[in-house]
Amino acid sequence: MSFKHINPGYAELLDVAGGTTIVDTVKSKTGVKFYQPTDKKGLALAETPATLYGKFDVYIGNDYNNFSIKMLLLRSNGYTENGMGFVKSSNTMYFMRYYNGNSSMGTKAYISSPEVLNLKLDTINTFWFHVASGSEGYIEIYSNGVSVEKYSYAIDFATSKTLVVYISNTNGAVSNLILSDTEIDKKEQVAILPISTTETTMTQGENGEYIAGTAGQTILQTVNVASLINDYGADTEIKGIAVIGNPAYRTAEGLSNLTALQHDGTTLTEYGTRTAPSSTSGMVMDGHALSMKLPALADYKFGWKAGVGS
Repeated sequence: MSFKHINPGYAELLDVAGGTTIVDTVKSKTGVKFYQPTDKKGLALAETPATLYGKFDVYIGNDYNNFSIKMLLLRSNGYTENGMGFVKSSNTMYFMRYYNGNSSMGTKAYISSPEVLNLKLDTINTFWFHVASGSEGYIEIYSNGVSVEKYSYAIDFATSKTLVVYISNTNGAVSNLILSDTEIDKKEQVAILPISTTETTMTQGENGEYIAGTAGQTILQTVNVASLINDYGADTEIKGIAVIGNPAYRTAEGLSNLTALQHDGTTLTEYGTRTAPSSTSGMVMDGHALSMKLPALADYKFGWKAGVGS
């Protein structure tokens, strides 16, 4: 079972409480970014993946404000890590490699010479990485489209079902986050899709929210493809879809589940089921791979179905 986590920059979409979402249209291409300061937490996976790809944005200032980032798989023993990290400490910056409980620092770049790691200061930087498991495993990291680190290790994911997404503080808040066990194109990015129409059997509240009172009620929304083509071009490739409920919360224990829906013009398909949190600021998200050109998205609708929790 493959997974794809597509996150514009919301801490609430992780499987851990305590993160913070920040609205920022200057230091984030999506308008939001987040940090998550609880170590060894992030996303709970249904299965251990065979490989791990990741991509995210982070604004790096020309200052001495420190932060650290970890994106890695954590084994069930609670300490064996496999993945990558990035550290900004005083006037230095470097990537970290984590492999089978070991760690090592990569090439060091000083604030005075960020080009050593193809970094750019006082702007948004894009990192892409791939962690391949097995006896011929390796960790490869790209900075702003250029390969800056690649080291070979025998990597054993074993029973790793926790995908750590750790950002120490607001200085290193990330956005445009994509994590998957299938290849992520280095040009892939998160775009928040504009909505043109909404079809629902739910009740619309005074604040524009949709309220489900019985199991089986649905909401399906059509994407404004014309607007997207104007912004990105008709040749744009769609690589995945994340259906996000924001806000999404339950007011009772019975009717507490939301199942992601996709209608391709002919067939209605159900994807993952999420439990809506009790907090009124809660969110839910379910993502999956989807491959097509942008104009084909006009036939699709996406949404949720309410259900009873187990």
